Amino acid sequence: MKDSAPGTVYLSDYAPFGWLIESVHLEFDLDPDATRVKSRIVFSPNLNSPEQEFFLHGENLKLISARIDGTAISPRITREGLTCPVPDGEFLFEAEVEINPAANTALEGLYLSNGMFCTQCEAEGFRKITFYPDRPDVMAVFTVAINGSAGVLLSNGNPGPRGAGHALWHDPWPKPSYLFALVAGDLVAHSDRFTTASGRRVDLNIWVRPGGDEDKCAFAMGALKRAMQWDEQVYGREYDLDVFNIVAVDDFNMGAMENKGLNVFNSAAVLASPETSTDANFERIEAIIAHEYFHNWTGNRITCRDWFQLCLKEGLTVFRDAQFTANMRSAPVKRIRDVIDLRARQFPEDNGPLAHPVRPDHFQKINNFYTATVYEKGAEVIGMLKRLVGDKAYAEALELYFARFDGQAITIEDWLSVFEDVTRRELCQFLRWYTQAGTPRVSVKEEYDSGTYTLTFTQSTPPSAASPVQRPQIISIAVGLLGANGDEVVPTQMLELTKDSQSFTFEGLSGRPVPSILRDFSAPVILEHEISDAERAFLLAHDTDPFNRWEAGQALARETLCYMATSDARPNPDYLEGLRTVLRDDSLDPAYRALMLGLPGESEIALALSAHGIIPDPEAIHAARERLLDALAEALAGDLPALLDANAVRERYSPDAAQSGRRALFTAALALWSRRDGGARAASEYAAADNMTLQLGALGALLAVGRGEAETAAFYEQWRHERLVIDKWFAIQISHAAPDAAVAKTRALVQHPDFNWKNPNRFRAVLGALAGNHGGFHSRDGRGYALFADWLLTLDPVNPQTAARMCTAFQSWRHYDGGRQMLIGAQLDRIATAGGRSKDMAEMIARIRAARPQ
Repeated sequence: MKDSAPGTVYLSDYAPFGWLIESVHLEFDLDPDATRVKSRIVFSPNLNSPEQEFFLHGENLKLISARIDGTAISPRITREGLTCPVPDGEFLFEAEVEINPAANTALEGLYLSNGMFCTQCEAEGFRKITFYPDRPDVMAVFTVAINGSAGVLLSNGNPGPRGAGHALWHDPWPKPSYLFALVAGDLVAHSDRFTTASGRRVDLNIWVRPGGDEDKCAFAMGALKRAMQWDEQVYGREYDLDVFNIVAVDDFNMGAMENKGLNVFNSAAVLASPETSTDANFERIEAIIAHEYFHNWTGNRITCRDWFQLCLKEGLTVFRDAQFTANMRSAPVKRIRDVIDLRARQFPEDNGPLAHPVRPDHFQKINNFYTATVYEKGAEVIGMLKRLVGDKAYAEALELYFARFDGQAITIEDWLSVFEDVTRRELCQFLRWYTQAGTPRVSVKEEYDSGTYTLTFTQSTPPSAASPVQRPQIISIAVGLLGANGDEVVPTQMLELTKDSQSFTFEGLSGRPVPSILRDFSAPVILEHEISDAERAFLLAHDTDPFNRWEAGQALARETLCYMATSDARPNPDYLEGLRTVLRDDSLDPAYRALMLGLPGESEIALALSAHGIIPDPEAIHAARERLLDALAEALAGDLPALLDANAVRERYSPDAAQSGRRALFTAALALWSRRDGGARAASEYAAADNMTLQLGALGALLAVGRGEAETAAFYEQWRHERLVIDKWFAIQISHAAPDAAVAKTRALVQHPDFNWKNPNRFRAVLGALAGNHGGFHSRDGRGYALFADWLLTLDPVNPQTAARMCTAFQSWRHYDGGRQMLIGAQLDRIATAGGRSKDMAEMIARIRAARPQ
């Protein structure tokens, strides 16, 4: 892979590194402004590589000395790295460099977070620590010595000899440099133990700062132990080191990082207590803890050959953590939430200027491809593969996968090969899910004649710059047929659509059935099925598939909102009556009923209108959604008080699924009831709340009806010393602001003394909330666009990775009217021509500006 020079990197150019690494020894002399890093690396020629030039990545490094086999050398240093002549055989390369962690505001490589040394090396951060072949296919055994005055000195692997100001760590498992980690600081541990199925005793530690975070680790520790046990039981994977460390870090660009044996977590993804964390926070922590732990095998022991194969580890691990959450909590609720997230984040990406295949074929900055397509769509593709081959074959293929590729860096073709070997089934067509961009659209037509029922499916995927030629994919379509009384006359069957158009016939039926199509969202596609509102209402009331029952309600809500946003149409009475039926069914999970009360988001309605050739009006969409919420509150007024009383949790707080579900239904009902009583009960619930879920839910209900000023001020005074809670305080005010007030509210909050824009969590809490306020961000006068662009330009020189990822707020700009396009285009031009832009930002803005009307 020709990655030694700047510019575009292509998958087709891949070549293995020209040298193998026998061992790596690193020694760190820690200093905030002048850390010294000494490396001793044994290289030998790689006979399978055509590369001739010895090149080591290195950025922002001050070279003190370099030697080969003990002899001083004078290598050529560029902005990208180091080159020098090397012997023909095995040799020892030694270097000493100096780096400045305190000046590293990009949070990549070795940096400081409130005085604590911390690393983040994925994807290309290790090159900011020392000279090295910083690519995932170069794997080696690391030994690390750390010298420093910090109380705790941590790195990968198992601990070795240590003393005052010194620690030695050895990782016996070969790993790529992106999995290297080092943490040093004044930390305390929340500790426990886990005994593996084979009897290995593993010491577990969650390291936090003293003086406030020690009491927020218990839930994460329990989640870790549950994940370890689950991975043994479901995938047969045991942990392979003597210790597993997690460190909570305030300044972190991502959610967490799976470094071998030393996971580094954003504090928001590990610290939790009932008083400071919502039920959603607890569930997210449980999922992220599991995700990073599962990477130990799907990412660490078996890693990706190159960064184009990023979905190999991320898609598979997201799928595994989704399985885990479904087992720990409600499987239908988890599935629905995943689809909500997919449609909100990945579908717009797939149908806009940032579209790319699950496995892209080129990039400029790999940081820009940590996307919903790689993660969420990558997981959906694996779920579809599992449905196609069946549970038994999936389990056999994974067992073969671990046995065949342990300790290797591999490709998507290698991944699919184990399924081909187990099933004796050729998967070339399935590979298109990894190589074609875009969301397939599947249309369906029905025919019924004398007991014979036929479904004809047609697939198409709009061409794009990323995939100008689209070929038919294999699509798993789960179908069930319902009779007139709601009974299943044909239980779920898995159909395989492999052609542009295909028909499937069901015979021996006593009457025309109502189809339930794409059950459990069996493929990441857009289903186009023209059915009547009465049939959707029937599915909402009777469908035996939980996902499709919810989907019927969402389809009715989407259509209703689209009509209401473009006309004086009134809410669909079938939708209102269907929701009433669902809410009155106490046999249904409260969390599921809470999801039923949720309406599609405003951006989703905008994209739905655009897909039908209608230019969306953000103001009209917001007004329509408000009218529908008012209509829901009116239609359900007779049910809401009893629903609130039945789901008020008065027992001791627990973040378990049962209590969380009741609180979810309670807060959803409270938000609607506040539209009837003016927020009186919400104010009472806020005053009495003893946990963050209810307190924040009540505050949101008040803000949504134009109240809550006093409660907002009180909330800040109560929690001003809890940084993660104050992130919530910032975000909720902007999220619930009326469109015409959102920009002004944001402008006021960025002046608040607690707005530390250099902290990624705080920046996302404020500017991310503005981007998420659809009507406010798309204010007709362009103030939202200008303010957002101002802060992207401010952040980019300091933290390019976070700034570039926030650019996605502009990705759907071509869906809007000419005036808004002109205003957004002006901001994109301003960013594109600004001096000192990072490569991360430049690539993202160039891709977004290249968008053309759909």
